[in-house]
Amino acid sequence: MASMLRRKMIRDLAHHRGQAIAIGLMMALGIALFVALRGMNGYLRDSQARYYAQYRFADVFASVHRAPRSLLPSLRAIPGVASVEARIVAEVVVDLPGSREPVTARLVSIPDHPRSMLNGVHLVRGPYPDPSGPDAIVSQAFARANRLGIGDTLGAIVNGRRERLRVGAIGQSPEFVYEIRSGGADFLPDSRRYGVIWIPERRLAAGFDLVGSFNDLAMELERGARANDVITAVDDLLAEYGGLGAYPRADQISHRFVTDEITETNVTAVLLPSIFLGVTAFMLWLVTSRLVATEREQVALLKAFGFSTAAVARHYVGVILVPAVGGA
Repeated sequence: MASMLRRKMIRDLAHHRGQAIAIGLMMALGIALFVALRGMNGYLRDSQARYYAQYRFADVFASVHRAPRSLLPSLRAIPGVASVEARIVAEVVVDLPGSREPVTARLVSIPDHPRSMLNGVHLVRGPYPDPSGPDAIVSQAFARANRLGIGDTLGAIVNGRRERLRVGAIGQSPEFVYEIRSGGADFLPDSRRYGVIWIPERRLAAGFDLVGSFNDLAMELERGARANDVITAVDDLLAEYGGLGAYPRADQISHRFVTDEITETNVTAVLLPSIFLGVTAFMLWLVTSRLVATEREQVALLKAFGFSTAAVARHYVGVILVPAVGGA
C-alpha cells in the first residue's frame, strides 16, 4: 500500500513539475539570501572590529577651547584610562583649483614623526609627511572626489592666513570612515565639499597659536572601564579650559553611521528572505489546496480501499515537502 502511494506521489510531482520547480527555486533563493546576508553581516562586524583594533580607534573623545599639555598627566591618571592622545583639530575653508563651490576641510594634527597613535592613519599612497615641509595627508574619499593626486596643491585659510598645502600622501582612518561635517551641518557625507587633512603637529600648532596646548582629545580605555565615569572625570578637568563635553565612541558620528549601516544589513538579512519564504509558503498552500480539491474523488477511493486519513495526509504532505526540502 505504501508503494502505491509512493507511485502516486511521483505521478503527482511529474504532473505538477512546473509548480514544484518554482517552489524549489523560491525556497532556494530565500535560504541562499538568508545565508549570504547573515554571512555578510558577520563579516562586516568582524572587519570593523579588526580595523578599529589595528588602528586603535579611541573609546572616548573630547573637545576643548584651549588646554595646556601640562594637563595630560592628570588625564592619564583617571581610573580606567589606558592612553591619551592630545591633538589640534580645526575646520578651515579650502581653496581647490577649479572648484566653484565652498569647500571645507577638517585639519587634524598627527605626530611629527611616525609612531603608534590613537585613530591611526593608514597611508594608501605616499610617505609620511615631513614636519618642516608643506606636505599633508589627504583623506582618500576627499582626494578621489576632487581628483587630487600626490604633488597637487591646495590653499587653506589657517587662523586668518592663507597656507599652501601639498598632497604628500593619501590615507584613511577609522575615525573618518564617513566624513561628515561636525555640528550637524550635513546629514550625509559630501566628499566633494568636505574632507579630512592630517598635518604634522608642529606646523598645525604654530598655525593656530597652540604651541604647548591642545583643543581635542582621544582616549583609549582599559578593558572593563566604564566610559561614563571617565567622561565625568574628563569634563571636570576640562571645565575651566572651555571643555565642550566628552562623549563615547558610540556617539562618534562616523562610527554611528558605520554601525547603523551594518545593522541595516542584519535587518535586510531577515526581511528579504522572509519575503521569498512567504511567497514559497503561499505557493505551497495554493498548490496543495488545488491538488486536494481536484482529487477529492481519488481521496475517497483511497479511503474506501483501506487507506487511513493519516496515510493520505502524509502523501500530500510528502508532495509539498519534496520541492521544499529539495530547494532548501
